[in-house]
Amino acid sequence: MNELDQSLLRQLQKDGRASFSDLAKSVGSSRAAVAVRVNYLINSGQVRVVAAVHPRVLGLSVLGHLAVKVSSDAGETLRSIDALDSAVYVSETTGPYQIVIEVRMATMGELYEVVAKIRSLPDVVEVNVLVYEHIIRSLFLGEEPAVDGLSLDGTDIDIMTILQRDGRSGFAEIAASVGLSMSACRTRVLRLIDTNIMRVGAIASRSDGFESIIFGSGVTLSGDASEVIELLSGIDGVEFVARTVGRYSLVVTIAVDSQSAYNQIVHSIRNLKSVLHLDSWIHTSILRERYEKSLDRLVSDGPS
Repeated sequence: MNELDQSLLRQLQKDGRASFSDLAKSVGSSRAAVAVRVNYLINSGQVRVVAAVHPRVLGLSVLGHLAVKVSSDAGETLRSIDALDSAVYVSETTGPYQIVIEVRMATMGELYEVVAKIRSLPDVVEVNVLVYEHIIRSLFLGEEPAVDGLSLDGTDIDIMTILQRDGRSGFAEIAASVGLSMSACRTRVLRLIDTNIMRVGAIASRSDGFESIIFGSGVTLSGDASEVIELLSGIDGVEFVARTVGRYSLVVTIAVDSQSAYNQIVHSIRNLKSVLHLDSWIHTSILRERYEKSLDRLVSDGPS
């Protein structure tokens, strides 16, 4: 990706349905140039724009981070873990743990079963578990939706299903598929987004040719997280921040363009008075980054 592509990716991560005109204003380019680059990035497979339904809406109230240590090459273990339906993010990493997984499930009992299943794999030495107490920032999770009294009908579910496949589907195309007028379809889509039921954003293909460095950090604090969060709020590449229960106070994922940028951010966090300790790891190979989920539970059980 060139500099324009990187800028467009950042804007699409914030709002996957942003118009070409709005994107052009944000990156300081022409609408025509932006349209060409966005279409190229999507059609070439370098970027996917999809809708992710908030896990709370799907009844997935337990979200966690698993770090796995293996005794040999991680390949076979990664293949087994990649088959887990609860895993939305699977990565090979540097450091004392060779695999990082983000999981989402309905209950702590399900989390226990998943961890037990991973521990039973032949080469697994250790599984370290962090439970997300509160997600502060995420590309695909906005503020908590108000699930009490939430009402979604079949048309809403059909719209979300379409946008999970292609988050930039036009209102006219969606309307034709679900049997609504374009204005009624637009109202429905905006309601789903504005109420935080779903979020539409971009996912970059993290292939071997992807130039950015993606790294995670586990931060242990002496007090509250406000100082670290304020620092992170000024960094464009921050993709994820969560308060956690476990060995760290916070877990962070950041994308940077260079080793020097990585060093600068890590040093800045470590120098904060509230930070007792920081561990970091590089995501060397991201096998799964899929936030689309089956909506069958909404169809069969209704919203949770």
